[in-house]
Amino acid sequence: MFKKSLLLSLLLLAPEVFSAAKTISIIGTADLQGMMSASTQKFDLNGDGKKEKVLMGGISRIATVFSDMKKKNPNTVFVSVGDDLMNRFFHTYKGKAIFSLVSDAGYELYAFGNHEFDKGSRVLATALDGVRFTSVCSDLDISHSALNGKCEPYVIKEIDGEKVGFFSLMTEDLPLVTSEREVTLVADNVSTAKMMVKLLKEKDVDVIVALSHIGYKNDVALAKQVKGIDLIFGGHSHEYVKKIGRVNKTAIVNGGQQGTQIIRVDIPLAADGKVISKEITMHKVPVTESVTADVSIAKKVAAYEKNFPASIVLGRTNAPWDMTSAELRKSESAVADMINDLMRKKFKVDMVLNNAGAFRGGKVYPEGNITDTMLKEIDEFSNYAYMLKLKGKYIREILERSASQYDEGGLMQVSGLKYRITLPRQLQKIKERKIVQKGKRVDNIKVFIENKWVALDEKKTYSVLSNSFIVNHEGDGYFWFRKYGTDMKNTFTTFYSIMAEYIDHNKVLSPYGKDGRLEIVH
Repeated sequence: MFKKSLLLSLLLLAPEVFSAAKTISIIGTADLQGMMSASTQKFDLNGDGKKEKVLMGGISRIATVFSDMKKKNPNTVFVSVGDDLMNRFFHTYKGKAIFSLVSDAGYELYAFGNHEFDKGSRVLATALDGVRFTSVCSDLDISHSALNGKCEPYVIKEIDGEKVGFFSLMTEDLPLVTSEREVTLVADNVSTAKMMVKLLKEKDVDVIVALSHIGYKNDVALAKQVKGIDLIFGGHSHEYVKKIGRVNKTAIVNGGQQGTQIIRVDIPLAADGKVISKEITMHKVPVTESVTADVSIAKKVAAYEKNFPASIVLGRTNAPWDMTSAELRKSESAVADMINDLMRKKFKVDMVLNNAGAFRGGKVYPEGNITDTMLKEIDEFSNYAYMLKLKGKYIREILERSASQYDEGGLMQVSGLKYRITLPRQLQKIKERKIVQKGKRVDNIKVFIENKWVALDEKKTYSVLSNSFIVNHEGDGYFWFRKYGTDMKNTFTTFYSIMAEYIDHNKVLSPYGKDGRLEIVH
């Protein structure tokens, strides 16, 4: 415990090593995901490459770290770059609890993420009542929504005689990943950033900070196209970068997820107020049990949690959900059909292919209430939906792989697609990402295009959606997605959130029976 406390103290109190007239610190988090309490994480606590299970995060400990940092450097601004409104706190208290705790912890600026809109802008606007932080929404048209008047297009803070300008960026996938329609994007990220840099420079700011919820790769791409941003403090991609990113004079960091580490960026200024860009530094401060929790906030968290029901009712189903292994791995699944159809409609792709093993639960859920526990059990691995493009010839090969995975987790459940598997025929074999025996089990492949079923065109390129296990990790031997897919995009949207959002808006989500999209011939 002493070593852990010493490590944190050194991180917090280490003196700046550069000769700057003053230093402004931007400190914060991304993607708290509603994790107001500490959670168990695997973390290399001692820096020896060995990860151990450690309790990390929690808003009461984040508050303590913020307070200590403010004492060290009063020229500090605390920020969140969104996706904090999620999980049980959000479902139970509709954002009020999370935003109240975020306010108490000392956050000063808040840039929305896409999940802030999961229950709509009206719920978000109500949750903002009484907060002590300022919301920033530079690229959102909120004029026709309940958010009108509750969010600023930019913020300029005067810190120790210097002007620091802040603007925000929302993922351009907002219309895809949320059903929010009263709030729209004003422009693409690059256009917004150029406009905001020009505006802030005209107001004679000394430091320009972008609070970004577009993902680290997009932050880097943005910095290559837009000059004049001193720091991009990003979120959405859930990653803690090993070292600070640099593109020309722009520094780039990412706030990670769940508040397990706090990111501190020190921006040194010369005597004339100009940023010494090459000496901007990043520090990652792990939020572990060695940090003393803020007592008042810890009590408030406990009071909220005490009122959690055993399971939170999200809506209802008028038919049972059969999530047994036999149903999912040996036949077409009515529930998988329903969930895949939701994804195809939401993301407007030609087809969805998800392995049977992506759908968990292992039992039949009866007609009646749909709870958060039920959806968590079904989306046990918190799979992200991935979008990409694939030629028809590879889709045929993928379906042959599916046929070889009958009675296993690799059997593909689909939407926008139908196919027949004849089990006695020759199965496909693969070795080291190559087909060593061609499969002959699959035929009658059809795609639902322009409201009619047509034969799969092997030369045509289709828009496809699958999941992170299949696409990113080549799970169940599906190498085609990563090897041959183009225009690949992680939506950072889980199966759980897709179902929960639909239920929140429609109250009922029921399987509607099988339609023959997967035929098995024995």
